[in-house]
Amino acid sequence: MIIRSVDALKVSVPLDRPVRFATRVVSHRDFTVVRIETDEGTIGHGLTWWNHPADVVKRLLAQHLLGKDPLDIDNLWQAMYKEVYRERKGGAICAISAVDIALWDIKSKHQGVPLYRLLGGTREKIPAYASDGYYREGEGPSQLVEELTRYRKLGGFSSAKIKVGGVPLEGDLKRVKAIRDAFGYDFELMVDANNAYDQQGAIEAGHGYERFKVRWFEEPVWPDDLEGAAAVCAALEVPVAQGELEYLVSGFQEIIHHRAADILRPDVVMCGGITEFLRIASLARTHNLPIAPHAQHDLSAQLVASIPNGLNVEYFYKEADIMKDTMLFKSTLQPRDGFLTPSNEPGVGFAIDEGRVNEFIVKDA
Repeated sequence: MIIRSVDALKVSVPLDRPVRFATRVVSHRDFTVVRIETDEGTIGHGLTWWNHPADVVKRLLAQHLLGKDPLDIDNLWQAMYKEVYRERKGGAICAISAVDIALWDIKSKHQGVPLYRLLGGTREKIPAYASDGYYREGEGPSQLVEELTRYRKLGGFSSAKIKVGGVPLEGDLKRVKAIRDAFGYDFELMVDANNAYDQQGAIEAGHGYERFKVRWFEEPVWPDDLEGAAAVCAALEVPVAQGELEYLVSGFQEIIHHRAADILRPDVVMCGGITEFLRIASLARTHNLPIAPHAQHDLSAQLVASIPNGLNVEYFYKEADIMKDTMLFKSTLQPRDGFLTPSNEPGVGFAIDEGRVNEFIVKDA
């Protein structure tokens, strides 16, 4: 079996209404969707954030894939990395991530098993939490409680994550208090600042969230400020989670070296793909650190099911504005009693709807 074709499509999905988190407003979701086909007709899909990785795939990476064995993933990964090693963070690694996921999709389909089984995983119930709580025009704490109440009824969740850092601390503490008043302290609550604070502001905010016994405080400071993150970790009792904006196992080595996180959150579509995600998880395990992947719940459920230090999966409902892009998939996992069951279909856990993708393609000028 050899790779016959490699394509990368730029996709942009507009949201019905913009949403905001601490550092920006989101009005649309941009993706690169990779499609790899073998001479036997097996098709593998991968994806990553943003549009610009598509150019990297077509201009730099495809030459190392065409005519090669798609099952030789490690060697193909190294060949791609050597091509883009000058760009060890950002779009080039995102491009490798999308290709790598597509190759694992082919391998899983070729073996006739889901990814987690291919990787030796046996877990069939993965803890998940509802992720939303964005800032929306005209909405306050009561609407936030209504939102989480709806998700609790839909998926049986006893765990959720909300955004913080986008309003003065007093306002965020009112939002957190409203949730505690509504659901009590048995309800597991995480807060995500999306890098909103400086070191001192993060420590002050963290102490405020500690009073409400949050499960973790996510991305408190700028992702490259590892010394600041380490200071936040040292000052707070609440665990600090970060890593969604980090790349490659070397980046996570730096986080661990600086003691800048208690929980690691690699995003498989950014960090280097499944191949690199597994290396990161192995590194984390040697340091007794849990892995709680960022987003991509279909694929993340497969990964958490296959690693011993997998903690939980972040779940976005289709009904949430921010995840309108889920229409690009033929199906997604449905939570039950706060758990996800990884798909048993051969592949990496999701199926791209190519027809819907074509509706949102961005044409190059």
